[in-house]
Amino acid sequence: MTAMQITMAWPDWLALLLQFMLLSMMSVSGAITAVPDMHRYLVVQQGWLSDAQFSSSVAIAQAAPGPNVLFVALMGWNVGLNAGGAGTGGWALGLLGAALCMLGTMLPSATLTWLATRWAQRNRERRGVRAFKQGMAPIVIGLVMATAW
Repeated sequence: MTAMQITMAWPDWLALLLQFMLLSMMSVSGAITAVPDMHRYLVVQQGWLSDAQFSSSVAIAQAAPGPNVLFVALMGWNVGLNAGGAGTGGWALGLLGAALCMLGTMLPSATLTWLATRWAQRNRERRGVRAFKQGMAPIVIGLVMATAW
């Protein structure tokens, strides 16, 4: 897998962050469900990654132990390396790309979860909130047991 040489300005980095934020809000069941849209944006539309770099990012992260969302960081890393080239500049932009992609993926869902739990805590005495919690309890227990099995 050879690095490409691309040029990126600050608006491009911002567009990368915003694209991953949008994909985060649209993906259900995790970031892996947004892979086709990530490919369309990074490879087809922008040309920031090659097909080989994109596929390798997903494959390496899926094979490695740990959270499977790490492919997002690898994609950002590869975009940064392509923009910065070999050496310290490439590493710095690689870290920037990884950070922006991970921030874009994690921030919207984490913020939405935080806001929803704050709202539910403030309204815990409402009938609908109590019913939701009581209805979700057996589902959560069942899913944990199924995972343990």
